[in-house]
Amino acid sequence: MTERVFVSETSGPIVLGLSLPVGSVRVQVLDSLTAARVVLRTDDATGPAADAVNRARSTQNGQAFGIEVPEMPGNVMVQSRHGNHIVQNVGTVYGSMTGVTIINGRVVSGGMNGMQTVSPIEATVCLPPHSSLAVVSQSADAEVFGYVDRIEFRSVSGDLDADGVRELRANTTSGDIHVGRVTEQITAQSVSGDIGIDLYDGHAATLATTSGDIEVQATNGASGHISAHSVSGDVRLSNARHLSVSANTVSGRVRNG
Repeated sequence: MTERVFVSETSGPIVLGLSLPVGSVRVQVLDSLTAARVVLRTDDATGPAADAVNRARSTQNGQAFGIEVPEMPGNVMVQSRHGNHIVQNVGTVYGSMTGVTIINGRVVSGGMNGMQTVSPIEATVCLPPHSSLAVVSQSADAEVFGYVDRIEFRSVSGDLDADGVRELRANTTSGDIHVGRVTEQITAQSVSGDIGIDLYDGHAATLATTSGDIEVQATNGASGHISAHSVSGDVRLSNARHLSVSANTVSGRVRNG
């Protein structure tokens, strides 16, 4: 196992920027915490994943705290378990790989001869209350437990699952975006992933997918405008009749209740 710990130099709320190409991010907001803490770990003691953890860099400028994990070399496959499924991700492939099908960095079918298999890199983050978070990845999933002031999430195939946030900006290709509660503003875009908001009481929402579904449950406290557009996915808005709504889909279904 390889592990490194990073602790912010300042106390109180911070803005954490985390760049993790492949792996997983688990964030916990703790009321009793005064300084942010980030733990990077992999089960591998040697090899590309261990090297990436050892080469990770941290920077701090006031309340801005940054952690950057370098990309692993090409022709490396990261194998992790999601529930009962084994998920395989690859970096940039150099040379030819006959008979292998890769979509958005994830191996769909085919053999992996000549490719080294490594363990994922896990980032465990603890944040003080009222902190903000930015995650940039290729295929790392992010789970956020607790209320965060702002989240920015950019990924190719990673999913975002957050309990609550004041303001969210998220952009994925095939990942899903799910938030328990948005209290002010959300801008979310995905190509084939779904977008879901369990409780929306903000004042501005812009949601767009190509083939994913969009589902929003508005509260009586929500105001302003909701824009929800999909090409082939379904759009379902609940308790949104008191809002200014622009919702459409080309081949899916729209429901505004």
